[in-house]
Amino acid sequence: MDYKDEQSQELEVLESIYPDEFAVQSDEYPKVQFSVSLPLDLVPLESSSFTQDSINMEHHLVLNFKLPETYPETVPEITIECEQERKANVHDDSEDSEEDEEVEYDEHGNPVESKLANLPDQVQFDEYVKVLESQVESQASEDMLIGMQMCFALVSWIKESCEHHFQERLAELEREHERKLLDREAEEQKKFRGTKVTSESYLEWRAKFREETGLNERDAARKVEAHSGRLTGRQIFEQGLDGSEDVEEE
Repeated sequence: MDYKDEQSQELEVLESIYPDEFAVQSDEYPKVQFSVSLPLDLVPLESSSFTQDSINMEHHLVLNFKLPETYPETVPEITIECEQERKANVHDDSEDSEEDEEVEYDEHGNPVESKLANLPDQVQFDEYVKVLESQVESQASEDMLIGMQMCFALVSWIKESCEHHFQERLAELEREHERKLLDREAEEQKKFRGTKVTSESYLEWRAKFREETGLNERDAARKVEAHSGRLTGRQIFEQGLDGSEDVEEE
């Protein structure tokens, strides 16, 4: 196989496919180097609460290729850079929101999860592309690309993988966000639920209530009067000094 000719032909093919995204750093064999810069077409899943219009950031990948001397019988070396910028038609109001929006905190000092969080802009790719870099050789072998001009196929695989990663990661963030909102709602509902009453809790409450309201002292004083002959039996019964009183009547 004429490696030099194969690599020269591939450069021409890639330049025709990516006229504006393709850049050659070196076309000298056997040190061919070039890069392809691509925008990611990010679209949330149909089941998502977000749409493509919800995405405020544009993400680009810069794929840097180094072709070994024996390419295409050897897999190219690929490094991936991630770039992002706010869309031109989207106003960056992050500074305004920090000043104007009052952050709400729970009783433990943790910021309360907002129902309006823009989750699509929280998806990042830096760690994921490192995984893809480590999978280039296995992917080329799996797709039986070794021995063929494979750069276009690898570019397509990387781009599609990142777009799929966006969908999966966004869905994961949505599930996590929903769980936090449900947890918050459950905590709020606890404030409106009464404590289940048992005989033990009732007696404990009754003793505390009588102590705080001075009923014990009052009844003690009344019993002293009764034993001194100042109250009749009927009066003792009516005032509950015989032990049959009802707390609610007090």
